[in-house]
Amino acid sequence: MKRRTASNLARSQEASMVSAALIHLEDRVKSVKRAKVRFYRNPGVRAESLLEAALECFAEEDYESVTIPLIAKKLGVAHSLIYYYFKNKDSLYQSSVLHALDRLMTNYGEVVARHDSPAELLSAYLDLNVEMSETLRSLVRIMFVNAGGASDAGPKFIDSFVEDFYESEKRILADCIRQGVEIGMFTCPDPEEMAAFISRNIDGIYFGSFMPHGAPIPAAMRYLKEVTWGLLHYAGDARTKTPSTTKSGR
Repeated sequence: MKRRTASNLARSQEASMVSAALIHLEDRVKSVKRAKVRFYRNPGVRAESLLEAALECFAEEDYESVTIPLIAKKLGVAHSLIYYYFKNKDSLYQSSVLHALDRLMTNYGEVVARHDSPAELLSAYLDLNVEMSETLRSLVRIMFVNAGGASDAGPKFIDSFVEDFYESEKRILADCIRQGVEIGMFTCPDPEEMAAFISRNIDGIYFGSFMPHGAPIPAAMRYLKEVTWGLLHYAGDARTKTPSTTKSGR
């Protein structure tokens, strides 16, 4: 009984450590998001629909080419309605990015809270990258195409969030791998480097998806999972090796 209690306490402490990796960015996103987006009173237009349409436009075109009328046309509303809720394009850009990051942080937090096993957590984390692939593809394009070297207030805004996002991801992965090593589930001499390897390859999968003959995201993520299990010398529960197939990501 004492050993079981100690084991439960250790898992609880580890979960708290992993969850802490999300807190800084999640709090930043929520606080800035509240300051940027006005409450929607028009029942015919959902805030989520407007922000998602804007995110798609900023992902499809460079920042300079996107206009409020273009976003309004995509959504099928008068552009004056968008100006009612957002001061200008910069405000809409920032709000759409924050909305996407908020969704990601919420989902990542739920995955961390739901799994005690390091293998299950790592598997679920990679699966979530498939399930959230549409949002992630948009963010990847915005982060690395629009943010790079731009002088506009909109693109420059995202830089610090990019850094925090990747630090949070690497912390989650490293803590998960470290816990797996401690309980004898994984073999890994450097959890930090392994976490960075996984993070870089997730990016590579999304970059590859923009190529004319890029591999479908689910297939590429499935391969990354198998490579990861091999590098960690993990041969446990086969259920953690089954990739998500809920969305194609293309």
